[in-house]
Formats: sequence, C-alpha cells, structure tokens
Amino acid sequence: MRRIPVKTEAMTVMLIQAPEKKLKNRETGEVAVDKTGKVQFNVNVAVVVDGRPDAVTVVVTEDGVQPDLFPGMPVALPGLVATPWENDFGHGISFKATAVMAAQVPAAANGKG
Repeated sequence: MRRIPVKTEAMTVMLIQAPEKKLKNRETGEVAVDKTGKVQFNVNVAVVVDGRPDAVTVVVTEDGVQPDLFPGMPVALPGLVATPWENDFGHGISFKATAVMAAQVPAAANGKG
C-alpha cells in the first residue's frame, strides 16, 4: 500500500489520553510489535484543522514516545504518514509517526508573551 506523508503545519494536535501499548490480539493480550521487534503504541489525538476537530489514532514505536506526555497537551507527530487500507470487513486510513512529543507552542499562544 502507498504511504502518504501528512503535513501537520496547518493543524493543531492535542493528546487525548496517554499512549497505550497496541494489542495484536485482544483475547490473548498479545502486544503488537513492528518488523524490528519494537513495541507499538496507540496514540489517540485530537486533530484540529480549520476549527474542526477529529479524533485520530496514530501508531508510534516505543522509542518514539516521549515519556512525560499528558492528556490535553499539544503534541507534534514527526514523520506522520497515512496508509489507505481495505479488506473484506471494510476500508479506512491508518496513521503512523516516527514519534510523539510535546509541541513547541509560540509564546503568544501560551499566555507568556
């Protein structure tokens, strides 16, 4: 499948909840890993574009998750890509990023400028 780079400059991204390990199998509790064996995390964020919010789940490997993230904080998703998918049960778009980290907020936007 084609991986489409996503530019995030025109959007605000906020963490909805703390990153959680992605499960490969919900029944057994088996954790998902990438091809190199790194644990994958689901990162639930609110993406706001032109004043319209959408909830999106982004997959990030364990080494790309900043440890001190908390819900409600603005975050950055470097290397964000979208991958369309389709199977017998439906279709959609999955999102992956190389990291999730605290976003640099301009001084005027955070009330300190």
